[in-house]
Amino acid sequence: MNDVIQAIQNAKTFLTISHVHPDGDAMASQLAVGLGLEQLGKKVTYFNDTGVPEILKFLPKANDVRTELTSKDQFDVVISCDCGSLVRLGDKFSKFKNYKTLINLDHHATNDRYGTINYVLPEAASSGEVVWKVLSALGCQLTREIATNIYCTLVTDTGSFRYSNTSAHTLDLASQMVKTGVDPSEVSQNLFESQPFEAIRLLGRVLDRLQLSKDRRYSWSQIFQKDLQETHTTFEMTEEFINYPRSVIGVEVAALFKELKDGKIKVSLRSKTDRVDVSKICMKFKGGGHKRA
Repeated sequence: MNDVIQAIQNAKTFLTISHVHPDGDAMASQLAVGLGLEQLGKKVTYFNDTGVPEILKFLPKANDVRTELTSKDQFDVVISCDCGSLVRLGDKFSKFKNYKTLINLDHHATNDRYGTINYVLPEAASSGEVVWKVLSALGCQLTREIATNIYCTLVTDTGSFRYSNTSAHTLDLASQMVKTGVDPSEVSQNLFESQPFEAIRLLGRVLDRLQLSKDRRYSWSQIFQKDLQETHTTFEMTEEFINYPRSVIGVEVAALFKELKDGKIKVSLRSKTDRVDVSKICMKFKGGGHKRA
């Protein structure tokens, strides 16, 4: 923690970034850390290779996120949030070299410590929790804008406080955010009840293809490129689809197979038991994540 604080205090210009196709934890974490830095009088640029998903545009500061970096951009420090490997920050950032220090803030046990400085807390419920530890140590005030982002990270990565990473500390932290003025119903409505009609049509196809193993412990489904074309949707809209095979009674491991434009298959895995660590499976295929997600 001390090296993170020192690096931030000694720098003036910052770039905040999260992984491509960001979920609520990734995007809200980078927005929260940027808001905190601005409190300290720092100059902050917000960047994400693929931009802000539609359902996350309600987050404070989301409108400031850029999708391009130029040769004129120069930063003392880059802070990446919720990203387990350098390649997941995207092609645009991989070509960008105009910075001095890269601080890696994350909570994935599989994080490969790619930063100049790495602050990774696998016990944290979300990367937003890691971010708030840093901002607190810097003496930042918890504003409603920061709190909304931190609360979003908690709701996202605990499955609305349903997953095993939900602890008394997690709920205390969420309560602290709500006391600051966060409206839980507003956050939940934006995250879970703002899907376009086209996404629900796509979900229908996913459910039609739902399969169950003979022992009923493994469930899976598929999304093909033709599905996206015919329903006028994007993979951005499918973030929560994996939870449907996961929700089947008796299922311990769920998988969602997604056909990419280049013909490759991306696989999302979820586990409901400590007996199956899906992060180890993903690592064998150069992926990562958490024990159960």
